[in-house]
Amino acid sequence: MLWAASTWLLSTQHLASAAPLTELSSEGIELAFPRLADTGNAVPLQAHIRAPQGTSLKSLRVILPENPIPLALQLKLHGEPQIYLLSTRLRLAASQSVWVVATFNNGLERANSAPTVITSTACLDDS
Repeated sequence: MLWAASTWLLSTQHLASAAPLTELSSEGIELAFPRLADTGNAVPLQAHIRAPQGTSLKSLRVILPENPIPLALQLKLHGEPQIYLLSTRLRLAASQSVWVVATFNNGLERANSAPTVITSTACLDDS
């Protein structure tokens, strides 16, 4: 029951902020994520993040609300990158939307999501 409650909470909110993800601007975050995947074992994600003028990226998070552990990746960035390209593969427990949340050095946060449908689960099987 605790897992279900945390999944519901993360589907509408992100970690460390009271603002729902859906209310954050997606400006400057472009995602390449397949709409359909045969398996959830290694679904490719590419995110291109551009910081607003006068700011730099501080951190990135990838959130998978339907996974047993929703926070899939958290990166703290050093230096003052204006543009960041993230390429990774994600293990998905179910069909869901992946969320990428960017935090900038002035405290501003932006988020974007992309949905996918998978035909075979990855996290809840015996592999």
